[in-house]
Amino acid sequence: MAIAEDMGEDIRQIRNDLDRVRQDIDSINRVQVISNSRAILEDIKRIVGKGRQTIAALFLTKDWVGSRDLAGLLHIDQANLDKVVNSLVESGLLYREKRGKSVYYRRATRLDLVGFEMQAEFAETFRSWKSKL
Repeated sequence: MAIAEDMGEDIRQIRNDLDRVRQDIDSINRVQVISNSRAILEDIKRIVGKGRQTIAALFLTKDWVGSRDLAGLLHIDQANLDKVVNSLVESGLLYREKRGKSVYYRRATRLDLVGFEMQAEFAETFRSWKSKL
């Protein structure tokens, strides 16, 4: 019984250590993003270009969104979703996570840290895209 209790305590300690490491990494990432925000915004502009659906995909993925729902929000066939999101995933602007047979997307945290939604160029493109639906 004592061995099982010791193992349980060891596992709890490992989980606590992992949580602290995650928090430290998040803090380091935040500092790096904030100090490099101009370069990051220029990188975002280069990657999305003038692609309205691509910009819309970033606006629509503030929280995890399933591929079927994202395709519906973008008003495209789910089979065409990869054409819109692959460059975002490959560039690290959008996370793709497989959960069982489903795929979910969420934009990278650094977009929120640099105020992506508040950038006039992106916000206007998104509003324009929405108004044409």
